[in-house]
Amino acid sequence: MVQRHELEFTANKCKDLLHQFKFLIDSPLVSFLVDNQWQFLEELGWAHYLLSLSDRDLSLIPDPKTFPITSDTPPSLAQFVSDCLSTYSSYPSVESKLPPGFVTLGMSPKKQHEVFRMGQAVKSIIERNQHISQVIDFGSGKGYLPEYIALTSPGIKVVGLDREAVNSVGGLQRNKLMEKLWLPLFRKQNNVNSLDFDKNKMNHYCPVTIELKEEHISEDFVQNISNISDGFVSANSNSMLVGLHACGDLTSLLLQTFLRCPQLKSIVAVGCCYHLITQKERTQSYMTDGPHKQKLSDPNSIHAFPTSKFLQQSPIYFTRNALNLASQAPERMSSSQSLPAKNLFFRAVFQVLLRDQFDTVPACNVGHSASTASSFQDYCTAAFKKLKLNDVADSVIESCYERFNDGSTERRLYIFHQLRILLARVIESLILIDRMLFLLDNEIEPSVLGLFDPVVSPRCYVLVAEKS
Repeated sequence: MVQRHELEFTANKCKDLLHQFKFLIDSPLVSFLVDNQWQFLEELGWAHYLLSLSDRDLSLIPDPKTFPITSDTPPSLAQFVSDCLSTYSSYPSVESKLPPGFVTLGMSPKKQHEVFRMGQAVKSIIERNQHISQVIDFGSGKGYLPEYIALTSPGIKVVGLDREAVNSVGGLQRNKLMEKLWLPLFRKQNNVNSLDFDKNKMNHYCPVTIELKEEHISEDFVQNISNISDGFVSANSNSMLVGLHACGDLTSLLLQTFLRCPQLKSIVAVGCCYHLITQKERTQSYMTDGPHKQKLSDPNSIHAFPTSKFLQQSPIYFTRNALNLASQAPERMSSSQSLPAKNLFFRAVFQVLLRDQFDTVPACNVGHSASTASSFQDYCTAAFKKLKLNDVADSVIESCYERFNDGSTERRLYIFHQLRILLARVIESLILIDRMLFLLDNEIEPSVLGLFDPVVSPRCYVLVAEKS
């Protein structure tokens, strides 16, 4: 059982970490050289140790569990790594493997992993709570997850809601083929004799096209879904709300819907795309404003972060850099055992070139236009074209690059980048804690599980809640 005081303690720990190390979060890497960001690590006494690490050790930095801690590690650095890990290490992990013969029609390995584990989580709740007879999946996409739930939970009606009509139509067509492939496996796994098998009890799946908006959040939610699905689901039956990688604000919208509609008895949601969440008006900033402020589409929205009473008392405001950082993949980066791409260094040197050659440095986003450049000269050519700036002489470009092309400067940039990623899960954890505290504010017991392998699926945490 989750304890409010433990969540509030961890939330405060997250806030303290983010405030103390805001220079890591809100120092854009494009300004690494212009602003001499390396000085922060020198002042902390970390620079010498970090520069002594091998390339392999540097590649392991983003994940606190693999960070190279030795007897030579500065105590404050070791404490920082430990504190980062402690903000999310209490979430239990789920371990399960795909069964032999799992039908993977059209699914990537990542999607197979997600659909199977999410489907098993939903199935376990259905089996534990026999009163649930319907599942409503928001953001169902091509229908992989709702199909799996419908095929593995006989008698359960499943509606897949997506805003793209092409997904709804394609999902229905694909479902018929999936049924033919899945039934033999189902009989084998459940020791069902074909003579005793009632096919009509399986595969109750209906895709529907709709875009969830605030006006849909009401006590009549299931009634509305019943209407748009032509009565496929009952307006009065107990239902479960599901969202696999509910993007941006969608997770908060699902929680609001879950609370308001009495027919919704449980929710299983995995969030993603934290850089798209809306925030309430800022009254106190734990992050300094970077060159880009986080856009507030509707800061007074009921689903805007933070939603819990605890965090609203002393609210935290995330800059765009912070939310982009929360969307990174620390475990995947460490497991790859490789350092960032060369264009990261090119971009930092390019910022120096902009400062030195133009009276006003434009607020610029080079984007992917120069990401495949094999040399700094090619990078600048593509970047100037993207930014619609006059070209700079080749000799000036070469001279600027040679000022920093000493190996050591590039290595410093990569170290700074890797250290930033350590804070990604801290920011994510604070967002998850806010959602759990919000449910506790409404007298509903929540839990968070590490449902997916974070290397396979970086947005791996599922929020589960059930009404008593």
